[in-house]
Amino acid sequence: MPDSTLNNFFHEESRDPLYADRRNFYKREKWKRDWMRVELMLYAGDDLDKARRMFEQTVRARPRIRLTIRQRAQVLDEWLPPGHR
Repeated sequence: MPDSTLNNFFHEESRDPLYADRRNFYKREKWKRDWMRVELMLYAGDDLDKARRMFEQTVRARPRIRLTIRQRAQVLDEWLPPGHR
């Protein structure tokens, strides 16, 4: 059985949103209040589990944040502050 800790060694991340799109990375993004554009890319990498863990931690710490996990244009998960759905 493969060691899961070895798999973590091979994961790739980036701070460049264009590179992240070219590599088809998962991106955790904070959006402006109007949902018209991304304010900040918080994570971009090829590890969806890591993106989801970080997503959940961010939502718990900042429940009023507008947050998505995307892979290119596909939204895999999103968080809207309570009362904004």
